[in-house]
This record gives sequence, C-alpha cells and structure tokens, in this order.
Amino acid sequence: MDTTDKAIIKCLSKGFITADIPPYLEKNGFEPYSLSSTEKRIKALKKLYGAKTLFHLAVILNKKKV
Repeated sequence: MDTTDKAIIKCLSKGFITADIPPYLEKNGFEPYSLSSTEKRIKALKKLYGAKTLFHLAVILNKKKV
C-alpha cells in the first residue's frame, strides 16, 4: 500500500464519495488522480482485503487499524 492508497483510505474514512477523491488527490500532489485510477485503486484495495463493498472495506480496515 503506497501513499496514494493511504490518502484514498483517509478520504473514504472522512466520508468522501468516490467522485470527490480525485480533486483532493490533485490538490495535495498525488498522482495519478483521475476518477478512473481512483476507482481502480479502490477496487484493488477491496480485492486485497476481501471486501465486497466500500462499507465492508471500511469495517475491515478499521478492525485492522489501518
């Protein structure tokens, strides 16, 4: 997990919807920051942790203290 993934998780934990994350990433100097790349990273995180939904991912990450 790299810094962009951590930034995406931070955004999700703050209640951002997927479409709101790319502007945050761009503003804070993360690359790539397109909606497509953000969705692909979220999909990869869900696969990595075995989550079926964003909510499920959040629960898993919270339990793991990520």
